[in-house]
Parts: sequence; C-alpha cells; structure tokens
Amino acid sequence: MIALQPPRHHTRSSGDSFQRSRPAFEKLFIGPVMVFGEMITGGHYLEVLRVGKQLAVGREAAPSYVALHRNLVHESGFFGAFYRGFMPWGLFQCCKGVPVLFVQHESMHHLQATAGWSSNSAEKASGFLGGFAQALFVNPLQKIKVSVVACQNMNAMHPTQAFKTLIKQNGVLSLYDGFAPMALRRSLDWGIRFAVTSEVKNWVIALKVREGQSSELNFWELICCGMIGGALSTATHPIDNIITNSMKPMPVGVPRDFVSVTRRMYRESGIKGFTRAWGINMLDNAYHMAWMYGVGTVAYEWMGKALQSPRH
Repeated sequence: MIALQPPRHHTRSSGDSFQRSRPAFEKLFIGPVMVFGEMITGGHYLEVLRVGKQLAVGREAAPSYVALHRNLVHESGFFGAFYRGFMPWGLFQCCKGVPVLFVQHESMHHLQATAGWSSNSAEKASGFLGGFAQALFVNPLQKIKVSVVACQNMNAMHPTQAFKTLIKQNGVLSLYDGFAPMALRRSLDWGIRFAVTSEVKNWVIALKVREGQSSELNFWELICCGMIGGALSTATHPIDNIITNSMKPMPVGVPRDFVSVTRRMYRESGIKGFTRAWGINMLDNAYHMAWMYGVGTVAYEWMGKALQSPRH
C-alpha cells in the first residue's frame, strides 16, 4: 500500500514517490476503489463466512464452511448469500479504504518531514494510526452488517428499516458496540500488516540487488509482499472474534464491554470461541492486502503519471 523508497535504490511504491506539494488526495479515490474490487470479487463473502463461523456458540466444533454456505444459499439463494449484507452496509464499508490509505500516507509523511523519523519506522507506526482511523469509521457499519448476517429477519428488511430497528431496540450508542476491541484490533492489524510487508519488501529488494537485478518491485512481487503481511496480521484474530461477539444480536441489557464479552465467550465456548474462523480470516486478509498493496500501489503510480506529478 504505502511503501517508501529505500535509500539508493528505486522501488515501485505508493509512498512519497511524487513531490509533496499537497496531500495525496488520490488516496481518497484509490482506497474505496481497491476495497470495492476486493469485496465484489469474493472478499465480502469470505467475511460473511467468517462472521457465520464466529457466531457459533458452544465448545463443540462450529458448523463447517460448506454447511454455512448451504444454509445461506437456502435462505437467500446463491447471489443473495454471496452478497448478504453487502447492500448497502458492505458497500458503504468500501470507504474504509480512505482512512487507512489517506491517514496512513499523510501521517507517514509528517512523521518523516516533521519528527525526523526514518522511512521504515514511519511506515510501520503510521499503520497503527491508519487502523485507528478506520475503526472510527467502520464500527457502525460493521455493527449493522453483523446483525444482518446473524439474523434472517434483519436481512429481509429494507436497509432503512433494519437501521431503524437496530436503533429502536438498542439505541444510537449501540452502533459503537465493541469499539474498544475494534480500535485495538484495527490498530494492531494494520500496524502488523505494514511492519511485516515493509520487512518482506526490503528483503526482496536486497535479494534482487545481490543478484544484479533492478530493485523495482513488479506487480506480482508487490502482491506477494502484501499477501504475506495480510496473512500474518491475523495474529489479532482472537480480538476480531471478541468484536463480532460484541456486535451480534443479544437480549437487551446483556453487557457488551470488552471484559464481559471475553468472559462470556470463554464460559460458553472455551478457547475455541477465540480461534474460530482463523483460517478463512487469514485468506481474507491476504486477499485484501493483495488488492490494497499490490493493485493499489500500481494504481497510485499510474494516477500520478496521468496527473503529470513531478518525481524526485
């Protein structure tokens, strides 16, 4: 996504490749487009299956992905299952790429330009800031989407009716159920993604230079770097399960704070409550980061050239 140029070597990157006469407003366009592309080509359904697995209660094994898929298709048909909760809540979440790409990019630049941080340190730290900004934006949309995925009655409602029903039952503040684990998870998640991706990128560059090749990363190398960073960021998956269980439909008055939900999950399901759907989350994160880091980097460079932005 935002990979800065290492010293003395040119690498294809979406960091400060162009002179900074203004903020990178291209990110406001590229972010949603990348997320939209990823979600409509399977990313959204991977998340639907993940949420379905996470909602299982009990110490026995959760339903298989095949069983979940068949149940969703039975309720909504294949197309309805594939895009369950996408219109409009998943579609709105396409904008979650804005706080990550734009906030992360700008904070990285200012950490270098103002605080004098190194490019590697700034790139890694800015991932945490971008993740926190994303949590502020995405929490209400995720709350509604979890409710729609979990409850067929909510899924059958018109989006406006579903929104009103949720507010009527639980109040406006319920849109930020699970915000504490959401902020923690998104910050750690994107921090790890950028840290790991940066290290993998630097390792690939050093390897290519030793072999006498150009240090510029091609499209597929960027995708692989992003996929590795995305897959390893699922170290935060137990927190993600807490988020889903904080947001799922429950009787009025049931505590939804971090500690209460964690205790309830362990009491109901043991350790399995925190590890369910880890595999598909790894696949989902890797696929998402392939779009954001690989495709997003190429798109940013192409847009910079199209706008005739001067290079260093």
